[in-house]
Amino acid sequence: MQNSFIRSIAGPSRVNISTNSSTGKQICKRCFSLSVLNQSGHNRWSKIKHKKGAVDRERGALFAKLSREIITAMKPPLSSDPSFNSKLATALQRAKEQGLTKQGIENAMARAKSAADGTGQNVIYEAVAPGGKVVMLVECLTSNPARTVKRVKEILSKNGARTSPVLFMFNKEGLITLIPQPESKLANYDHLFEIAVENGAEDVREISLENEEEGSIEYEISTPTSSLSPITNLLSNPPYSSDYSIQSSDLVFVPTDPIAILGEGEAQGEGINEEMAESIFRIVDLLEEEGDVVKVWTNLDD
Repeated sequence: MQNSFIRSIAGPSRVNISTNSSTGKQICKRCFSLSVLNQSGHNRWSKIKHKKGAVDRERGALFAKLSREIITAMKPPLSSDPSFNSKLATALQRAKEQGLTKQGIENAMARAKSAADGTGQNVIYEAVAPGGKVVMLVECLTSNPARTVKRVKEILSKNGARTSPVLFMFNKEGLITLIPQPESKLANYDHLFEIAVENGAEDVREISLENEEEGSIEYEISTPTSSLSPITNLLSNPPYSSDYSIQSSDLVFVPTDPIAILGEGEAQGEGINEEMAESIFRIVDLLEEEGDVVKVWTNLDD
């Protein structure tokens, strides 16, 4: 009788040698594998790890966004006390609801205070996005500029962007956003426009808020950089504080020649298509996930 067999098993081909007890002869049995050995749990862990990584990245991006909201809400001349700063109170409440830890909130507030007292450095990195039409300013708040610039450059280079001087393509302005107090009988566009322009503002805009109660509006005041603080202080104190509630007061970068995002079928001209815009937004998101990045400004038309 032929003492060999062939069977289909999982695993690599292997040889088993045994001795026949009656004849004393060695018997060679070769097992042939027709499939690859599947290590138990390997694929399952890979899927879990991949899913966990995606969730962690999403969570990290959310926490970075919440931290930036806290930092922005504490920019001078806004108060660092949430009792006197409704925007900060809202940012802190949102951070708690979204799961940002107590330590994360304290770290964000510490960074904001370091900027206010001069121990943290505001740094701006300039860059050109893939395609060469869209440019970016990466505004950072950092205690270690060497570390921050290294990380920013890594993100840019991995995504087809590069550092390049583009600051001249933006104007630096002051921007104050505020809402009318519900109980005020004076608050309206004309009232605010007169106050703002008389004190050095360049423009006042009325904006209808989406996804809010019907009739909700917000005002934006554009100012020269030198007028930002005086106008903010004026509107933050009586008698105007009973008419308007300041939501933010920031220095912003406004593109001198905005690039349009063109819809399907529109002539390209000086604009970019939606696919290119999406790739730019992905780079912006990656940059803003970095802890030291406060905001990324682009020359895309809002």
